[in-house]
Amino acid sequence: DNARSLRASLAQLPEVQQEVIALAFYGQLTHTEIADHLQVPAGTVKGRMRLGMGKLRANLEQGAV
Repeated sequence: DNARSLRASLAQLPEVQQEVIALAFYGQLTHTEIADHLQVPAGTVKGRMRLGMGKLRANLEQGAV
């Protein structure tokens, strides 16, 4: 099941990457809103999002969940 695979893959990410992805997708916040919420620069949010999404994509493509 795709949703289960996605949740399992998300759980394998570092906590800071999980957090920005969850806020963006489940909380439907923008990068700027996430940065304000976490009190970090927007560039930090974007970097964490990019790294986390890359890892998610790789895990799901490899079926490594």
